[in-house]
Amino acid sequence: MKKNIMMIVAIATLAAMTACQSSKETNKTENVETTVAQTMETPLAMAMPRIVIYKTTADFSNFVPFAMDETKTQIVSFPDPSDIKENKRPTQLDNGYLLDNFGIGKNVVYTDYTYEQYAALESVPDLETLMQHIAERNPLVEYYVSGAEYPRTGEARSIEGLNKVIADGMNGFDKIELSK
Repeated sequence: MKKNIMMIVAIATLAAMTACQSSKETNKTENVETTVAQTMETPLAMAMPRIVIYKTTADFSNFVPFAMDETKTQIVSFPDPSDIKENKRPTQLDNGYLLDNFGIGKNVVYTDYTYEQYAALESVPDLETLMQHIAERNPLVEYYVSGAEYPRTGEARSIEGLNKVIADGMNGFDKIELSK
C-alpha cells in the first residue's frame, strides 16, 4: 500500500511539473509571437536612424570626427581605424549643409587625422594622443535631426529630397541647441 501511495505521489508530481513546464513554454511562445507581430507592425522608417543635417565652421569633410562629453573635455567615442570607410564622409547638400553618414552628435569634434591617415593606423592611439589630435572643438554652426514623423526612406532621404527640406526651411527637422 505504501508503495502504491509513493507511486501515485511520484506520478502526480511529475504530471504537475510537466503541466507547469508546458504552461511556461506556451507563455514564452506567445510572448515571442506577440513581439514578432508588434515588430512587423512597426513601420520601417521608425526602425531607421534619424537623419542629421548640419553646417560647420570650416570644411572638415576629410577629417575624422570624435564624440566628446557635454563639456568637450573627454572623448567618449572614437572609431577603430578599420571602421573608417569612404562612405562615412558627409554628403554635400545645398547652401553649405552636410548630410551625416558617420553618426556624429552635437558634441562632435574634428581631428587633424584625414580619413586616409586614420585608416592607415595599425591600432587606435591612446587617449592622450587622440586628445592632442583634436583640431576643432566647436565645429558646428547648425545641427538638425529629422523629426519623428519625417520619413527616413526613399525620396525623403535622397539628396534631392533633403535639398528640398533645406529650401523649405528645414520643415520636418528639429534644430538642436548647441553648447559652446
